[in-house]
Amino acid sequence: MKQILIHYGELSTKGRNRKSFQQKMAEHIRYQTRHLEKIKILPHHDFMHLQWEETPYEDLIEILKNIPGIQRFEPVYPVERDFAVIRQAAVHLFSDLQLDSQASFKVVAKRSDKTFPYDSLAIQREVGGDILDAFPQLKVAMRQPDHKLVVSVQQDQAYLSLTSYPGMGGLPYGSSGKGLLMLSGGFDSPIAGYEMIKRGMALEMVHFASPPYTSPQALEKAKRLTGVLAQYATSLTFHEVPFTKVQLAIKDQVPDNMSMTVMRRIMLRIMDRLVIERKAHAIINGESLGQVASQTIDSMRVINQVSQSLILRPLISADKNDIIDLAQRIGSYEISNEPYEDCCTVFSPKSPWTKPRLHTILEYEERLPIQELVEEALAEIVTTEIDRHYQNPSQQAFTDLL
Repeated sequence: MKQILIHYGELSTKGRNRKSFQQKMAEHIRYQTRHLEKIKILPHHDFMHLQWEETPYEDLIEILKNIPGIQRFEPVYPVERDFAVIRQAAVHLFSDLQLDSQASFKVVAKRSDKTFPYDSLAIQREVGGDILDAFPQLKVAMRQPDHKLVVSVQQDQAYLSLTSYPGMGGLPYGSSGKGLLMLSGGFDSPIAGYEMIKRGMALEMVHFASPPYTSPQALEKAKRLTGVLAQYATSLTFHEVPFTKVQLAIKDQVPDNMSMTVMRRIMLRIMDRLVIERKAHAIINGESLGQVASQTIDSMRVINQVSQSLILRPLISADKNDIIDLAQRIGSYEISNEPYEDCCTVFSPKSPWTKPRLHTILEYEERLPIQELVEEALAEIVTTEIDRHYQNPSQQAFTDLL
């Protein structure tokens, strides 16, 4: 039987509600491994224990790397809580390694069960000595060894491990409520979504589309970005909001330099309604302070005035270069870099107002049938489910022909 131990990290600081966090993590693991064999999941106080039979370690490792709430995890070799058995198992594990004459090692012991008769230093000393006796060519290196053996003595068994993998950290998906992400086709909003997934928030996507001014490729771009985020979550609900009539009405009645502010205010009115309808807890966007005209402190204050919802901006202090670096790491960069413009870009004013005045914006909004436009947009929303294997229709049709 193959086994992995998952270490919680931040989850370890939770008190009485720790079980609910563990349950969310177990549910997410079951979802992401549903195409594999049945994985037995055993939550413990300080770690989670996975057991299975056939699936290669590599397949499960790639999945666990993308599950929020996991600090680190390691394939383990379980043995009895007998010191002689532990020592023999350690030598056996090293006999399976390719050891050259320059290889180095260290032993790290963790004894969570203090009733075990040998303390951590004794375990390290004795096990390390056995390995040196069996493989005299090895060198001991306390810093950056080629091989690190971890011996963990728990209540039920002892576990030996030679490899540890970093996880995403954060909190289990769905443990921090639900948010609606305003997803464009740029770099920022997918990264904002990733950061909230990492903090345990379940997401639904909201994309404003303005055909024919925005292309079908721009819509598919947003859906493919949703597919990227689904790698770290579950299947994600995608709401396509028709926004053409709103933007044409704004273009007809509002001066160009104020159009972005009015547009964002109407977007937030629609988002407020969706928060209620979808039983969500917050709106999330990719705004970064001062990055563009609509993201100055004055603009955000005026735009926010129409919303009753909690608005979360995980990138508010982020540097653009850091956002792009993270986009490359999570797999959204190439899609975001495609030259298909969203509705904000297509209708972007030449000289937007960076310090809008609320009373002036209100005067121009009175010229618009805002309630009617909001109701019509809400009534015509198209909703789909997107998972990590999403392909757009043309791609799928081509694949089916092969």
